[in-house]
Amino acid sequence: MGVTGNGAAPAAPAKEQERRPRRIVLLAGESDGAVEQVLAEYRGTEVSGARLHTDLQRLSEEHPGRCVAAEWLGPLGWMRFLWRTK
Repeated sequence: MGVTGNGAAPAAPAKEQERRPRRIVLLAGESDGAVEQVLAEYRGTEVSGARLHTDLQRLSEEHPGRCVAAEWLGPLGWMRFLWRTK
């Protein structure tokens, strides 16, 4: 790949890239616990940070005292990036 006059690599061709799947899970125990149940899953155009955060808050309120977490499907499997206990 060549370098442009300003030293930056050229941008990738403009195309719609599918976002990695996300999910909200109920955990067995604390934030590092195993997944007990998948509460919501988002794929393709369903993936939205705003929707995920709103649903995480709602689902944690529906499971008082329990830890609810958000995960994304990375190259090494499901990766936890956010959790909440209400």
